[in-house]
Amino acid sequence: MPGSPGGTGSGSGSDQGPGLVIDSDAGGSLLVQPMIGSSVCSSARACDPTCTDFPATPILDQAPQNGASPTPQDAASHFQTAATAAGGPCIVEPGDGALLPNNWVRPRFRFLPADPTETLFEIRIATPRQQNDLVVYTTSSTWTMPKSIWQAIAASTWDEDLTVTVLAVDPTKSASQPVSSQMKFRIAPAPANGSMVYWAAVGDQNGDSWLEGFSVGDETVATVLTPSQVVENMSRDTGGNLQAQTQCIGCHAAAPDQKSVTFLDFYPWPGVAADVDPMHTGQVPTWLTPGGAEALSQPWLGMMTFSSATWNTGAHIVIAGYQVPAGSVPWEGSWSAAPDARLAWIDLSTSAPPVLSTDAGALKSLDQTQIQALTANQGTSYGFLARNGDPLGAACPSWSHDGETVVYVSTNAAKDGRLAQGTADLYTVPYNGNAGGDAKPLEGASDPTFAEYYPWFSPDDKYIAFDRAPVSENMYYNPHAEVFVVPAAGGTAVRLAANDPPACTSASSPGVTNGWPKWAPQAPTCSGKTYYWVIFSSTRAGQPFNGGNFKAGLLYPNEPTSQLYLTAVVDDGTGALTTYPGVYVWNQPSTSTISPGSNQSNHTPLWDVVSIPPSPPPR
Repeated sequence: MPGSPGGTGSGSGSDQGPGLVIDSDAGGSLLVQPMIGSSVCSSARACDPTCTDFPATPILDQAPQNGASPTPQDAASHFQTAATAAGGPCIVEPGDGALLPNNWVRPRFRFLPADPTETLFEIRIATPRQQNDLVVYTTSSTWTMPKSIWQAIAASTWDEDLTVTVLAVDPTKSASQPVSSQMKFRIAPAPANGSMVYWAAVGDQNGDSWLEGFSVGDETVATVLTPSQVVENMSRDTGGNLQAQTQCIGCHAAAPDQKSVTFLDFYPWPGVAADVDPMHTGQVPTWLTPGGAEALSQPWLGMMTFSSATWNTGAHIVIAGYQVPAGSVPWEGSWSAAPDARLAWIDLSTSAPPVLSTDAGALKSLDQTQIQALTANQGTSYGFLARNGDPLGAACPSWSHDGETVVYVSTNAAKDGRLAQGTADLYTVPYNGNAGGDAKPLEGASDPTFAEYYPWFSPDDKYIAFDRAPVSENMYYNPHAEVFVVPAAGGTAVRLAANDPPACTSASSPGVTNGWPKWAPQAPTCSGKTYYWVIFSSTRAGQPFNGGNFKAGLLYPNEPTSQLYLTAVVDDGTGALTTYPGVYVWNQPSTSTISPGSNQSNHTPLWDVVSIPPSPPPR
């Protein structure tokens, strides 16, 4: 497989899109391989200087969305009067000033009419390179560009403004004067790659969460993993009893084998591993030994992270938050809040055998020699990174792709695998072959007046994205959280423009729960500029939970569901960053197919090179 998940975009040069390639090995068995996608920047334009990718004839939308009536044949006649800029529609998608990868899903245009009687619209997209304007007449406030046109302009009209003008009129009044609004967006000369696998949830009970995902360019999403598909069964409840089945799928991370994940099961948050590639969905990964599964299944774990460089040496290590206090037995007590939480390393392929009984029954009935043997495995199948100089606990680690450094949250607020209210600053510590070392605050992300958390390394380890919120508030699902980026070596943090919803909406940030940023697995450099793609979640769409039954609704009763958004961060070659508005990921579902009739929250995404089931064809 060419390239690597931690690459900078100079790898394969393949012109194949991301997704799955299904082939046969010598024995006739099917092989499923993840495609990284093209890392080649656009250079020669498909047409230059004048292109005809936009048709000369207007498009009459005869299949409008959202139940709108067919567009009348005389639609153009309603827009003969000059439009006024006052009172035009609020253009919500793709976002004024947005930047799209040149292989992203075709853009969708969505707007909110200021007057509900304005039900006929003209969409006009113009750019000097195109000989014609793209003109569309529709009765729907949502219109998606045809794929053939999108692919054509992505090959010709990148790195320049496309101006979108939306006009609205009341078609029942002959004297109605159109009103208009305008925005601009651009297509980057750079592609994105990989697959996004996110946590989908409809509530806070067992079975209310699962994994969904899609690859770059997909128009639908696939169900990646449900609790009932998971084969591994090492999870125990708070009394030490083995669970009959995985209860739910919590915070997850992609293993560098490109076909499996680890995640947290239901309370008390033991770790679980499962394949997600479509040939072995839910199966126990081949690299997971019984001893490794037992070490991973300890309770009171937190977010997990891998490094491709370390994995590729044969060391199948995951680093996780670990909330059991030193000297305590994992299942003896409730460690829902552990100010002295640690960073654990876990050898998922350890040769150390499992030591706990698999008989049904409480842990207290187990032979004490087994409990002592589990403790004795510390340093063999699992252990802890030293964090010299940091007196607080540790949570939410991210491990650099080169395997050298771990960035984490220095905190006194680790709680139930997440973060509550308290101190939270970003620190770095060397990995140093499981030993750790001196921990240091990360300049630009260790301000004591803020809580800084959910860090994640960029694919070239040059930057770290993170959340920031008022230190006086609970960090979990915080409506005042915003996404920032800081150099991994420390420096000035940059607030992303993507935190802000479109100015014409009623939403504003802080106030829309921006969080869990993750970078695309490659960052191509085109003409001296490096293009980083970031996905994050936000509540700005305002969709309510179902009866407020989601766990976050108990902490913030007025908070709606989260949805996923794409944004770009561009380094001009000198370290100066330009950030862009967020773009709604329109192929994600906002209502559940697994739990019909329920509003769905999508967040805690991973974006990596990972095999997932193919997305079903669009309906």
